Amino acid sequence: MTEENKANIKAEGSTASTGAGSETAANSGEKVLSNKELKELKKKEKAAKRAAQKEAIGISPEQQKQNAEQKIDKRKNQTATNTNLKKQLDQTVIKDGAKRIPSLFSHLETREQRNASSPSISHIVHPAILSLTLKYSTYKVVGSTSRLRNMLQVFKIVIQDYHTPENTTLTRHLSGHLSHQIEHLKTARPLSVSMGNAIRWLKQEISHISIDTSESKAKETLCSKIDDFIHEKIDLSDRVIIENASQHITNDCTIMTYGHSEVLEKLFKYCVIEQNKRFNLIIVDSRPLFEGKRLLSNLVSTNYHPEIEESESEVHYVLINALSSTLLEDVDCVFLGAHAMLSNGRLYSRVGTGLIAMMCHSRNIPVLTCCESVKFSDKVQLDSVTTNELADCEDLVHSINSKKPPQKKSFAMEQFIKQCDEEKASNNKNNKQQQQQHKKKEGSAEPEQESDEAPLKDWKSYPNLNILNIMYDLTPPEYIKKVVTELGALPPSAVPVILREYKNT
Repeated sequence: MTEENKANIKAEGSTASTGAGSETAANSGEKVLSNKELKELKKKEKAAKRAAQKEAIGISPEQQKQNAEQKIDKRKNQTATNTNLKKQLDQTVIKDGAKRIPSLFSHLETREQRNASSPSISHIVHPAILSLTLKYSTYKVVGSTSRLRNMLQVFKIVIQDYHTPENTTLTRHLSGHLSHQIEHLKTARPLSVSMGNAIRWLKQEISHISIDTSESKAKETLCSKIDDFIHEKIDLSDRVIIENASQHITNDCTIMTYGHSEVLEKLFKYCVIEQNKRFNLIIVDSRPLFEGKRLLSNLVSTNYHPEIEESESEVHYVLINALSSTLLEDVDCVFLGAHAMLSNGRLYSRVGTGLIAMMCHSRNIPVLTCCESVKFSDKVQLDSVTTNELADCEDLVHSINSKKPPQKKSFAMEQFIKQCDEEKASNNKNNKQQQQQHKKKEGSAEPEQESDEAPLKDWKSYPNLNILNIMYDLTPPEYIKKVVTELGALPPSAVPVILREYKNT
């Protein structure tokens, strides 16, 4: 037989076999299983084999069910990892129709969204972290430097009370334990730039600890390094900044500042007490935190330094709405605090700082910023909308420190409220009659009773009225003459150089 005949015979045989197989499958009526069904069958076979092996050992099926349920419960009660915590915090949805946020700032987290912490981390958080979170949320601790100092001191307490669990190492488990505490701190307020830099430094120091060192020795070294960080990056750097900035304050000059800064408070005390300089100080303040009141009380109160009260220096306190009349005086220099300095030379500070810097730049008044290198960030930001902190809108209606509403009414706000009332009255005749009666009552009332009413008492009832409480703004580098740091007084364009030096150290 030739090769061609052999190939033909093989092909005929294969077609016959396939045809017979299909005929048998069709005659038997069996369905062809899919891949999913095959996988399920294999899983069931494996489970049956395991159950048979356990029964052979002496474990009954009821005991097997109980063991499986216990494993599921253990997985549920396990401590959540950082990724799970972040997912849980991101998935929390707050339904609050009363507080309306414009679409431009809708990407910013509100206080309610930050406070919606997962209950699974409540047993992990240290009591000192809980108290510090409460101080942050109620603005008892305000300011980037004070928040950083308090956070590091609380971290010392957390490290001292920490115990490494079994089958783990301190270098790996402690950083995760601190991450839980940091996630809870974020529920009060977002972390400042200085706090983020300090957290990265601390986690790097934890990773450098060798596995052979004992737990007690590792705790001691970490606590001592935290003390050194506070001493070098905050205390010593503030002293150098004060010595450099004091050269710009002369006798009989007029200095203006905004809000409260820990470095500037030390600077003014240093110039009066140690250098015996006489100068006039203008403190500009704004709602809702009124941080300038804290600076004023610390400078004037005799409990701090009696020499300041006995000196001939004058201190003036004004609100930001009277800034134009204040600048008509001979202001020689302006000192501003900083929340952060960005790598493109822009100043990220309390809202209102950009307004003051712009007005001083238009009048050729030099603006100096005192900022430690720990507050420098490698981020680039062109506006104060993409990244900012959104505080509670009720803080603008009612003061944080006092429950009394603002007594002074705004004419424009009254006209807006009257216009909204007229629109409502035109839709419903019954509302018209009620408003007429209400107007008659207001006409017969005394003017003293009108002044006691809050101008924004029922602001939530007006759908077109939104109140926005932004915490920070951005100041362009052309409005700032110098940035005084522990490395010297440099222009804002030198911020990347300082960042490079800070990372090297």
